[in-house]
Amino acid sequence: MDILTEDLTLSYFQKHINPHGMNNKEIARQFSLLASLMELHGENAFKTKSYASAYLIIRKWEHPLEELSAEDIDRIPGIGKSVSAKIQELLSSGTMEVMEGYKAKTPEGIQQLLSVRGLGPKKIRVIWDELNVESPAELLYACEENRLIKLSGFGLKTQEDLKNKIHYFLDSQDRYLYGNIEEELELFKQKLQSALHAHRIEWVGDVATYAPVISSINCLITPELSAEQLLAIAGIELLSSAESVFTIKYEERLEVTVHGCPEDDFVSQFAELTMAAPLFEIMAHGGRLSGDADLPSALAEEGFDNLPIELWDKKNIEDAGPSYWAGLMTVDDIRGILHNHSTYSDGMNSLLDMAEYVRDQGYEYFGICDHSKSAFYANGLSPERVLEQMEEIDQINKKLAPFKVFKGIESDILNDGSLDYEADILERFDLIVASVHSNLRMDEEKAMKRLITAIENPFTHILGHPTGRLLLAREGYPIDHRKVIDACAANGVAIELNANPLRLDVDYTWLDYCMEKEVPVSINPDAHSRAQVDYVKYGVFAARKGGLKKEACLNTRTLHEFQNWLNKK
Repeated sequence: MDILTEDLTLSYFQKHINPHGMNNKEIARQFSLLASLMELHGENAFKTKSYASAYLIIRKWEHPLEELSAEDIDRIPGIGKSVSAKIQELLSSGTMEVMEGYKAKTPEGIQQLLSVRGLGPKKIRVIWDELNVESPAELLYACEENRLIKLSGFGLKTQEDLKNKIHYFLDSQDRYLYGNIEEELELFKQKLQSALHAHRIEWVGDVATYAPVISSINCLITPELSAEQLLAIAGIELLSSAESVFTIKYEERLEVTVHGCPEDDFVSQFAELTMAAPLFEIMAHGGRLSGDADLPSALAEEGFDNLPIELWDKKNIEDAGPSYWAGLMTVDDIRGILHNHSTYSDGMNSLLDMAEYVRDQGYEYFGICDHSKSAFYANGLSPERVLEQMEEIDQINKKLAPFKVFKGIESDILNDGSLDYEADILERFDLIVASVHSNLRMDEEKAMKRLITAIENPFTHILGHPTGRLLLAREGYPIDHRKVIDACAANGVAIELNANPLRLDVDYTWLDYCMEKEVPVSINPDAHSRAQVDYVKYGVFAARKGGLKKEACLNTRTLHEFQNWLNKK
């Protein structure tokens, strides 16, 4: 058939005229993004509005644009020749040259922020310029540090709303942060249990082993169930099913894979879905997991007595012995809460409120470490305000004794590795956490020189969040972990395992080396509110995955022991 007389079917246009298969909605979204990028960069308001208007027109246009000639597109009310030319460019190449130009000068994380509902280009520009935030996870962390409420046009209500929306955005990607979804997972399990009251329900895989980053959410249910039973539960959408495995969406947020199995296969499937393959092969040998086998007893018989579930997924755990996991620390072992913030800098609660909360949770001591003077974005403390806070701490210690508040600071590590403040101020602190917050793009050589200089400073007690990473957002500082830990060992400096779920830095895979070099690990919540004090548990989960012993953790020491450690420094 002659091409000129062939029916102009949709498939023909997709193949020859619109090889990228862009429909009207997809084309409209491109114009919406272009308008947002232009507004973000402060471009001509008239052009920006014309592309925003094109988005609205194209989104509602019923006839496929790919079936129209350039002249027909020109005649669409509100679509001029400039927009029409860009539509043709999209249909033929799948992109727009002008769009690629704006994307090239806009960090990918900023482009992602444009997808967060309720956060327009103007607000993103303020956040980008004022806080140097360049990704959703960085913005979430800034919200948790209460930095947004200091900006013009933002308030506490806006900040809390954005936190929820960013949580949703991050959790709607391929992976989840355990600390972000723990509460939702528990509520979801309770809902399942209520609806399927005769069934046994357990988390398996990443959730069961407390992985900091959850690649997939899986639960195991016995006895087997049907798709109809799941769909009868409010908030559940069935995405796919295969035999007794169902992938569901809960409340349009969490994607969960539900594995159904007979009761006599529950133990075996629980182990298989949770254990590293070599460990499971050992445990499954000889039918040890069949029927209603007692899993702890089976583990003990194979030489894995009291193996914590956090280590079930650890590679080569079968080569370790019980001495490796004996004496792992627990949440109950934590005696003091170090590295915290108050309203003196960017915290939500007063110093007294924070101290009383920590005391009421049963801890013996509390280290306040508000931001230092260079952290202007976080209302860092001037020397005068440092002395003011120290006077208040003296009064609080009289009131709360024998509970003790230590006079601390989170001192910014400056570009040359020096600490914020002069020596006459630094020497007044009981506790100094030295942390990098700025200029995170140094190469490894410069970054290492900066960190080693700070570690060698005689006033440094703890190296805070060594890489500055934010999980699922940025990799952090390029450092040689071994050299950093060696330097801490040589200078009597502890290293922080920052327990904020977004950080968990130092990574737990380096805890073995910390213990080998006898560098104390301080598990700190970096709390900016009373509620965040409880972040310490996420640090403990990570520490257990790294095999951290109780005695290797700095803040499992009693008040007297911790005071002696400070005095030695």
